[in-house]
Amino acid sequence: MIASEMYEPVAPPDMDRRHSEFRQALRLPWTLHSIHAMVRQDFETAVLDEYLWSFWGFHHLPGDLHYKARPWQKVQLRAIEPEDVIGLGVWEMALMLNMAMEDEEPIPEYSYQSGEGFRFLLPTLARYMGKHQEQARFAAENGLQWCEGAWCAEERRHSNTLARIIERLMKKPPRRDNPNKPMVVTATEEDALRHLISRQTTEWNASSSYIVMAAHATGQLHSLIRNLERDEVKHLCIISAASAYLLGPRPWRRFLDLVKKGIGNFTNQKKSRSGGDVFGTNPITAIEGIAAHLLTEFYLRKWLKTVPLRTLTVVFETPSSLPEPGVSVPSPERHAEMAAALQRGKEMRLALGRWDPEAKRRAVQQREFEESQKLAIAQLIAVDLEDFKGCETPGAERDKYVRRLIRRGEGGRSRVLQDSLVDHLRDFQIRHNHHVLALASGGSAT
Repeated sequence: MIASEMYEPVAPPDMDRRHSEFRQALRLPWTLHSIHAMVRQDFETAVLDEYLWSFWGFHHLPGDLHYKARPWQKVQLRAIEPEDVIGLGVWEMALMLNMAMEDEEPIPEYSYQSGEGFRFLLPTLARYMGKHQEQARFAAENGLQWCEGAWCAEERRHSNTLARIIERLMKKPPRRDNPNKPMVVTATEEDALRHLISRQTTEWNASSSYIVMAAHATGQLHSLIRNLERDEVKHLCIISAASAYLLGPRPWRRFLDLVKKGIGNFTNQKKSRSGGDVFGTNPITAIEGIAAHLLTEFYLRKWLKTVPLRTLTVVFETPSSLPEPGVSVPSPERHAEMAAALQRGKEMRLALGRWDPEAKRRAVQQREFEESQKLAIAQLIAVDLEDFKGCETPGAERDKYVRRLIRRGEGGRSRVLQDSLVDHLRDFQIRHNHHVLALASGGSAT
């Protein structure tokens, strides 16, 4: 196909742009309300609980298709037309979609980054997102899939979907000679932790950007963008929970790390991406993007604060039940080196070795208390709290009632016991999320 028949991100004349931005500004209050409504819906505690537990499900219930890839809402792509873009220039929607497509395109490279980068830091996360060096080499040599992880299955459907949306809106297919070149990531501690921040930033940016796009879309276009957005919210939830497990509660330092990395990504995109010269020049879209980022961070942080260490340990530390991928046989020296690195990584995680000292002290104190009072806590839950029966849905009336019981307590309960009971309640809710309950009742969850 010749170049003139391909879509290229190009801005309209300045006067047309200013008129479009003025109309967008008049609609800004409604757009911000729409963004807030979507974030509240897609970052509900029950939704994020299900996403987190799906990580465990991928490793231990491989027969459940729900854990292989998040189900998408059915959409008629052929029904999408330029008129489905509302309150935003179609050219700018196409530009944002094209930038997203270039971000999403190199999924095999991203997968290798995570498979190799997280192999010693958190092996279950590495397996969920890709293959490490020896596994990737074996797959390439034997014509096997480059990744069987749920993250890969969900991410690799994005770039082609975005390309087809662009074609529907602009009546031309986009170019696929992608200027996006992912960085090399090794399995060293420094690289792995840097990559952990990078992946959180990428998923945060993607979630927020798709929310802004969805706020300017209607009909089938809105539904399709929400499919993409919810995939990214799931990945943001899982990787942020993994970060909380590895590094402990550090909300403001995490936020500053993500903002710093995000600004660096934005600067790089301005310099190197198709349409980068006009990307970010609309002040109204910038306001919408900042609002979406702040809202997603607020609701995600609110949820993370409720996820107990006991749950994170089960989710990320339980050895996978999946068969091990094939590997290129390493030398005996390399094999011994890898085994030692895996053992060091596990010891560091279980000892909370990367946590802030004060947060670690409190967590260890809580863990030791729960171990010493295991039988008493179990009896309290069984007798006084009726094994949390009816508390499966966070925020429901029964959940609120049981929380009041815990905080009130007959005879006065110590704060550490109250916190322990609340943690047990949240662990129960995450394990009995909507999908698990639907399966237990003989139905299906989507």
